[in-house]
Formats: sequence, C-alpha cells, structure tokens
Amino acid sequence: MNSFEKLVNQFNEIYKMGFVKSINNNKNSVGITIEKLLGSTGGDFNIPDFYDIEIKALRDYYKAEFDLFNSAPDGKYICASQWLSDKYGYPDRGFRNIRVFKGKINAKYSNKIGLNYSFKLEVDDTLKKIFLNVYDKNNSLISKDIYWDFDSLKDKLERKVSKLAIFGFEKKYINDNLHVHYNSLKLYKLKSFDKFIENIKKGKINVEFKTGVHKNGKYRGKFTDHGTSFRISKNNLCYLFDVVRMVWDKKKEQFVLN
Repeated sequence: MNSFEKLVNQFNEIYKMGFVKSINNNKNSVGITIEKLLGSTGGDFNIPDFYDIEIKALRDYYKAEFDLFNSAPDGKYICASQWLSDKYGYPDRGFRNIRVFKGKINAKYSNKIGLNYSFKLEVDDTLKKIFLNVYDKNNSLISKDIYWDFDSLKDKLERKVSKLAIFGFEKKYINDNLHVHYNSLKLYKLKSFDKFIENIKKGKINVEFKTGVHKNGKYRGKFTDHGTSFRISKNNLCYLFDVVRMVWDKKKEQFVLN
C-alpha cells in the first residue's frame, strides 16, 4: 500500500467523524488538528507531514496561497534575512530602532518594500541561481548579493512536496470552541524541478520574507526571522503538480484512488 492509499484510508475515517473539536481556536489550528488526527508530529519544516506527503488545510478559496517549502538564501551572508533587514529594510512599527523586511517578491515585476528600494527575482540558467535583485529609487540595480542555488532548491522541493495533499473543511463554533469537518481531499504529485523554475520565471511562485520583532515574552523587542518561503496560490497548482484522481466508491461507501 503506497502513501496516497494510506492517506485516503485515514481520510475516510476522518470524513465520517463529522465535526471534530479543534485543538484550539487559533487561526493555524485547522492545519495542526488534521496533522494530529493523521498521527503526524508536525513542526519540521524540512520533511513532509505524513510519510512522503506534505499536508495542507485550505478553505475553498480559489486564490488561497500557501508555502511550498522554506529556504534561507545561499548567498554570501550566513544570516541573509537579517542582513537584508538591516541593509534594505524599514523600522518596525512598534520598535522603531529595529529594521524588518516583510514582503513577497517574484520574477515578473519589481515589488517596492519600504520607502527606498524595490526587489525582483532573476533566474540565471547559466549560473543555476535565483538572484534577489535590489533596485534604488531610480530603478538602478544596486545589489545581487542574495541568491539561491538550484541544487539546494531542488533538494528541498523534492524532499518536502514531491507529494501534496490539500484538505478542505467547514468550521463552526460549539460552546465557543472551534469544530472542524474535513470534507474534501485533493492529491497532487510534483511534475519536476524544471517546472518549478519555469513557474518562478512566470511569476506564479513567489518568495516571501517574514522577519519581524517579538512583541511579547522574554524576547520582546528582539529581532526574529519566521523563515523565507517559496509560495504558490491554489489556482496555480496545475502548473507545478499533476492531479492524483480520487473517486467515491458507492459499493464501499468511501473514497478510493482512481
């Protein structure tokens, strides 16, 4: 039995459970709850959630966007995100003495982040790198110091999302507690790394930087990096993944792989 078959079998049991109580009412609880129901330990950004399948939980929003995988840049700076924040970022709203860098960047158009700089991805097939190009107010290129190597991206992509499963759901509150019904499942298989690069060039995959400042706790006022992620929207999945078909078996009264 392959991993997709194992997941479909478990989905059938979860589907029949109807609404289940979420682990809490936080916005990320729907994803964590399905991981727990599947027996996934979760919490590791480098490996899939269920055998070799990455698990996502998304409402049926056509343009819903999510992380494929995280990848710190491979450029000459060890802490590239902090260097980027210090060099080209902007003051945090609550802690003006700390510079942060938050935003999505792609290869089709430049994106202004902060007041003075704009950013764009450049795919170099010869050097086999994706550069983060930095432009000043006059749109002059001033830096290509941050980049990602093809080899490291290929390793992370294939390790993390060679297989992908997206759970759809409904939610409601019972006695002020969030309850979720996982009512659909869509399965995908990665086409190739070449398709990943192609979709970077077309702007269908973004890079998002997420640095900030701890607002509470013992690290309050300290710089933090929530990771640099490659993101795709739900409506662009067809360009990077093949669909693995699943159908309802009337005789067995359950979903099966087609």
